[in-house]
Amino acid sequence: MIITISQQNLKEGLNIVEKIVSRNTALPILQNIVLKTENGRLRLSSTNLEIGINFWMGGKVEEEGEIAVPARIFSDFVNNIKEGNITIKSKGDILSINSNHYQTKIIGFSAKDFPIIPKPKEKSFIVLHSRELRELLSTVIDAVAISEARPELSGIFVNFSEKSIEAAATDSFHLAEKFINSQNKTSQSVIVPRYTAQELIRILSGLEENISLSISENQIFFTASDLEIVSRLIDGRYPDYKKVIPEKWISKILVNKNELEKNIRLASIFSSNISDIKISAEEKGLKISAKNADRGELSSLTQADLKNDPFELSVNYRYFLDGLKVIPTENVIMEFTGEGNPLILRPEGKSDITYLIMPLRA
Repeated sequence: MIITISQQNLKEGLNIVEKIVSRNTALPILQNIVLKTENGRLRLSSTNLEIGINFWMGGKVEEEGEIAVPARIFSDFVNNIKEGNITIKSKGDILSINSNHYQTKIIGFSAKDFPIIPKPKEKSFIVLHSRELRELLSTVIDAVAISEARPELSGIFVNFSEKSIEAAATDSFHLAEKFINSQNKTSQSVIVPRYTAQELIRILSGLEENISLSISENQIFFTASDLEIVSRLIDGRYPDYKKVIPEKWISKILVNKNELEKNIRLASIFSSNISDIKISAEEKGLKISAKNADRGELSSLTQADLKNDPFELSVNYRYFLDGLKVIPTENVIMEFTGEGNPLILRPEGKSDITYLIMPLRA
């Protein structure tokens, strides 16, 4: 293999594929990235057997070939030089990198020992813009369960119906749901692993193009013009989370999101070891308070518009901040649904996001 390529383009490509490289010492080949020239381009490939990525970039190919190289060494070198173009050559298990100022040799491995990254066997059933897919996942990901005691909760539930896509996540303490309108060829639902969703959010933040989705053999595929991502799906049935979303509210209050967030952060300084703060909706505004025997106490009042009766409850401030983070509007609606029932956050004037927080027991 001989190819001349932009160092900056190679750096950006490595940033996409290197993050998922396995640190599994039992399978050392997974600690590598495969470089392969095909159809006049360079393909970078990596996998940890849970998720696999192929990324293509342009270059001047003089000779076809492929090699597997240690991801950390290769990435560290490319990221720490500043060159225009570099020439990459492979001969046997040696990768040479030459530029105006550097001549480098990296000991690699045969690419034939690298696992084959699956290709989709089914046609794409939906195309989403990268921005839509990123927003869908990023809105709910903070509610995914960290523990894998219940594996089905350790991922994002995505339901494709004929006219919409809904994503949801919960750890039983808070819940997030996001809808987008979409015309789909088929109705089906999947559970996308948390790690896969995190990587998709990271990678898609640098893309502005359409992404094709397909599913086959308990795997999901995301395909763009220069990118292919494949991930396993989580087996199991996702709980019917809609049962815990109250259909009616008793009282609700409208408040400026930034002011509310500021006062919650201030109250968090004085919260206890269970991260609790007290929320009191009153006629004169929204009162946020916290008290800690070792630190002191705080009470703040935010201007707000209350509808119906005053209410009071304690919540985990971390979950509250997670919810505010995904509300895109200037004002947020808080719905009180009864003693011991979830507090609901919604954006003002929009119905595409629902965020639930279970109250703490007094």
